[in-house]
Amino acid sequence: MTPRIAQSPMAPALQIGRMDVPPEVDAEWNAWYNTVYVPNYEKVPGVIRGRRYRAVTGTPTYLTFYEFEHPKVSETEAWHVQRDAAPVNERMRQHMRHAPGSPGVYVKTFEL
Repeated sequence: MTPRIAQSPMAPALQIGRMDVPPEVDAEWNAWYNTVYVPNYEKVPGVIRGRRYRAVTGTPTYLTFYEFEHPKVSETEAWHVQRDAAPVNERMRQHMRHAPGSPGVYVKTFEL
C-alpha cells in the first residue's frame, strides 16, 4: 500500500459485495476479477478504488468493496457500461453467487 493510500481519509460511500463461486472455476474467476472486472470499474468517474478480500473463516468466500465519491456511482451509465465491457464478463458473472443483501451501498456516518 502506498503512503498516499495509507493516509487517505475514509471514502464518502462504499459498495460492498459478498459472493461465492464454484471451486472448479475459482482460479479462472479470480484471475478475471482481479485483472479485468475490478480494474474496469475503477475507471468509472466517482470510483476511488476497488479492493478484494478472501474469507479466512465464515462465508461467503469473497468480499469486494469499491470506495465511491458519492453513493450513486453504481447507478450511473458509466458503471453500467462496465458490466459488459469485456466479452468474458457475462460468462464469468454467471458463476457469482451473491449473499443476501449483496451488493449494498453504504455512506460514511462519521470520521474516526
